Amino acid sequence: MIPPSSIDIRRAPLQRRQEILQQINTITRMERGKLCAPSPGSGARPFHKPQSWRRGRNLTRCVPADEVPALPEAGAGHQRFQEWAEDFVELTVALTRAERTGDAKNNSQKPKANANAKPKRF
Repeated sequence: MIPPSSIDIRRAPLQRRQEILQQINTITRMERGKLCAPSPGSGARPFHKPQSWRRGRNLTRCVPADEVPALPEAGAGHQRFQEWAEDFVELTVALTRAERTGDAKNNSQKPKANANAKPKRF
């Protein structure tokens, strides 16, 4: 798996966006938040509580001890997704701005009609 920071910056932005999408597609497990220390449950077995922030609130859920080994990998998958998604957004914003700048340069010679101006009388 290629880490986001090692993607060649010199490649065409559209190709880099496609590479990022392919990397995101390799993520098979994902879990938000972090795993907190085990807490005693109401039963005989302790449980773990992954915590995450959603819509401004701290969300937790109880996870049995036998499911805990899969959580770090799933958390790492979410972290990789976040990094690649941010890279994708940055590339897309740069492309959008480049298109606008290119359009502005191409259209800079054309006079623009003022919609609020009164028509001229001759």
